[in-house]
Amino acid sequence: MKRPSAIEMLIEMRRRERDRVAGICAQAQRDVDAATGTLRMLTQYRSDYENRAPKNGQSATDTLRVQVHERFVDKLGLAIGEQDNLVGNLNERSEQQQRALSDRQRRLKAMETLALRRETERLKRLESLEQKQTDEFATQAYARARREGNKP
Repeated sequence: MKRPSAIEMLIEMRRRERDRVAGICAQAQRDVDAATGTLRMLTQYRSDYENRAPKNGQSATDTLRVQVHERFVDKLGLAIGEQDNLVGNLNERSEQQQRALSDRQRRLKAMETLALRRETERLKRLESLEQKQTDEFATQAYARARREGNKP
């Protein structure tokens, strides 16, 4: 079995690194999606809860219910604000991971291009050597034929 060249080992190393970062990037996007879903759910819940708001009544119990309701809506607002901040932070992290993935992909592509260029050059040299050998063989055959008096 052929031993891998240094560039092949580097390409494989870059490929593994790119794959590792791709996994991190995918997880970051899943985190954004989950946090966005939670934010949407909290916002919808607050909207639904506000629609069921008790109206200011005359009795003390009604006033107490309104106060409890308003405090709960305020707490929901705080939770929504915190969740919104979390979504923003997770979006930023996801974008950073996406940039890192693009960078790893660019580095891998550069190595693959270099390896392809080297292989192409090697094949050209090999082809040139084969052509020289063929030309030399033809020249020797022609010279031999002339020496022996045969015409080619």
